[in-house]
Amino acid sequence: MVILATAPWQGSTARQPTADGAASSQPATGGSAAPATPPGGAAPKQSAPAAVAVNRPIDLTTPGKTKMPWPAKGQTAIGVVGVGNFGHSGRQVSIPTASVAKAMTAYLILKHHPMNTHSQGPVLHVSYQEARAFNHQVALGQSLVPVRSGEALTERQALQALMLASADNVAQILGRWDAGNVPAFLKMMNAEARSLGMLHTRYTDPSGYDKRTHSTAEDQMKLAAAALRLPSFQQITSQKTAVIPVAGKIKNFNALLGEPGVVGIKTGSMSAAGGCLSFAAKQKVGGRTVTIVGTVLGQRSGQIGDLHQAFVSSHNLLAAARHALKPVKIIKKGQVISGVPGSRSVLVATRNVTIPGWAGMVVQSQITASVKPGVTNGSYVGWLKVGTVGSTPLAVTNPA
Repeated sequence: MVILATAPWQGSTARQPTADGAASSQPATGGSAAPATPPGGAAPKQSAPAAVAVNRPIDLTTPGKTKMPWPAKGQTAIGVVGVGNFGHSGRQVSIPTASVAKAMTAYLILKHHPMNTHSQGPVLHVSYQEARAFNHQVALGQSLVPVRSGEALTERQALQALMLASADNVAQILGRWDAGNVPAFLKMMNAEARSLGMLHTRYTDPSGYDKRTHSTAEDQMKLAAAALRLPSFQQITSQKTAVIPVAGKIKNFNALLGEPGVVGIKTGSMSAAGGCLSFAAKQKVGGRTVTIVGTVLGQRSGQIGDLHQAFVSSHNLLAAARHALKPVKIIKKGQVISGVPGSRSVLVATRNVTIPGWAGMVVQSQITASVKPGVTNGSYVGWLKVGTVGSTPLAVTNPA
């Protein structure tokens, strides 16, 4: 927790911090003479006093509480990228995700084969075996688009089939195209999940048709935050319709796309998973645009796999988040941020920090500072980064 008490910062004649946050002022030099050289030998080497590092995370909080319309069933989570989470409902234990799993498949494909928002990407071809499997996949009740042996699809067209029409067969085709075979692609999916901190997620297929593919609402938010940094991912998931070879015109199953600012992400529905939706929306707060992300899993209302209820729950959560968001002054100029270990000195913020926020939010932030011996009062010594949406230089003061 940040100490909320403030100490007046008197400033100094020290120069402004450099772009990387290091202080540009030099430590004061001492006035004592160097020790005499002992007879018959060189002067002993003097090691410079070490700087004191203050590198640690802190949580910044705002007073109050924001009430969210959490659904009675399933599990949900919602937050703002770079700021923090409103919270979650339901036990965050691994449960089937259905086709929400395709978000990881799309993310990996775009990470391995980057596209700009104007390109189609490389061409892939449907194999004879993949085309022949279509009738069997139909009999299993999978979500599909028709394909033909030798059919040419651009990367963009394949991703549109995956994310709009939720094509299970195209998830398999993309996995084989990217990694050589589907099992190798699954290893990459699970490795990527671990690298993103999705500790309760396991992919057993690239489409989510396999009910053993499990995750949590909070884990899927981590994936959404990473994937939305890729412009082509957001561009594709926000499309309502597209035209692809053989299948022709396809429609996006995500009914939430009709709402202002919504840019995706992926629907999912089956008996084992219920209705599921990973969603994202842009919101302007005090002149700054932020991204709200959320996930609802296991939504049911008397029907097996009720996707409609997933849309209702997501709409309600998104509306509440939009209403709660406002500019919040999370740091005041002169506010004491941290003590300096081994001394009476403290680090203070040198400017106000206002970010998009809400009542009762917790923002994970980071102090990075280095205080050299003899540094003058008011010198810039580091930075406080507030989530990923704000920062302030830190100055050292020496209270009497």
